[in-house]
Amino acid sequence: MKNNILFIFSLGIQLSFGQSFLNGNFENNTANGDQINLSNVDCNAKLSDVNSFGSYGDVDIINSSSYGGSGAQDGKWYLGLTGGGTDIVALSLNAPLTAGKIYTISYYDRRTGSYVVSPIQIGLSTTNNNAGTIVYTCPELAELNVWTQRTFTFVAPNNGQYITVQMQSGDIQHWVNVDNFIFNKTKCDGQLTILASATSVGLGSSATFTVLGGSNYTWATAGTLSALTGSIVSAIPQTNTIYTVSSQQKGCAILTATVALNIIKPNEEKTKDTVIVEELVKEKEIVSVLTKTHHKKIFGKHRVNGRKFIVQESITVASNSIKIMVWDKNRADGDQVSLYLNGELVVEKFTVTKTKKEIILNLDPGKNMIVMYALNLGLIPPNTAALSINDGSKRAKYITLVSNLKKSGALEVFYDPLVYNHN
Repeated sequence: MKNNILFIFSLGIQLSFGQSFLNGNFENNTANGDQINLSNVDCNAKLSDVNSFGSYGDVDIINSSSYGGSGAQDGKWYLGLTGGGTDIVALSLNAPLTAGKIYTISYYDRRTGSYVVSPIQIGLSTTNNNAGTIVYTCPELAELNVWTQRTFTFVAPNNGQYITVQMQSGDIQHWVNVDNFIFNKTKCDGQLTILASATSVGLGSSATFTVLGGSNYTWATAGTLSALTGSIVSAIPQTNTIYTVSSQQKGCAILTATVALNIIKPNEEKTKDTVIVEELVKEKEIVSVLTKTHHKKIFGKHRVNGRKFIVQESITVASNSIKIMVWDKNRADGDQVSLYLNGELVVEKFTVTKTKKEIILNLDPGKNMIVMYALNLGLIPPNTAALSINDGSKRAKYITLVSNLKKSGALEVFYDPLVYNHN
């Protein structure tokens, strides 16, 4: 069966690069040493491209290592914020985000001393004095005296140009340090590709599907798949089936791809060790070849069709009708032969393969000669064929004939109806 590799692509999505914070690490300021408990007005006067608008106004601009056991995470400066909306800052971007596009941001947070913290919440706003639409709430609290990087991906809900930062809950007794806000390049795969080991299989056979691109895969249709998740699955359908895989990459649009697997209707099963043998006039499943009443006197010259033959095996049988199977038990290399029984052509020009060819022969009393006449030398000379001979007894007899273009191999068969009485 021919195996095909099938490529199917989903629709692409746009990727977002080039966005940046104007002062995401707070290095652009006019503070002279640590500035603690600044009002909104004082903070905004000292800190460029960052707007403080919390309900209490208590932002700290710090460059010392007096808090949290060390200085800033990046550069020299970082911010301290109180909780529950008492401190909120809006960080200006170099350009508005595009609604519907995907972005990734990372930042660092730290808890210090005995202060309590709550989750940090990030918003996107079109103005610098409003928290805007919340796009991320950190699932973990800041760790004591350790800068921890947080990274999140989101789809922009609006065309905002300000990222807002606050603690979700608490009051002025809650306090957290933040630093180094940056945009990361968000790369979402724009397509899925399914590689199929086959697009058509026999009933009960399987095909393997491998999906490239995306992540977190979910497959359908259930019932004929080896698994409903994973990048590699196999299918054994009972009817023609279309399979679908979807990918949910974190922060990215859902991608889908499909592949069709068709069932090939099976042919009628052949009897074991039986193949179709061509009759001289028309094709039949099994050919019976009757010899003429009178034995031709060709054996004195040991020639058939102008070529000498050599008796390579001799056997005795007790039935006048024998079944022989002919095949290539070694490497099938394109050997073509004809078979003669007592000088008469019984099978003309067939290729010896791994598939067994069945022939039924009627014998004369006494000696019979089966000659294998080579029509070519195949890829690996000489021509060889394995034969099994069964005269109705329980055990078949096995022999090998060898022929070339100068000499033919022959099997000498003696028909003796009393052979069993000799055992």
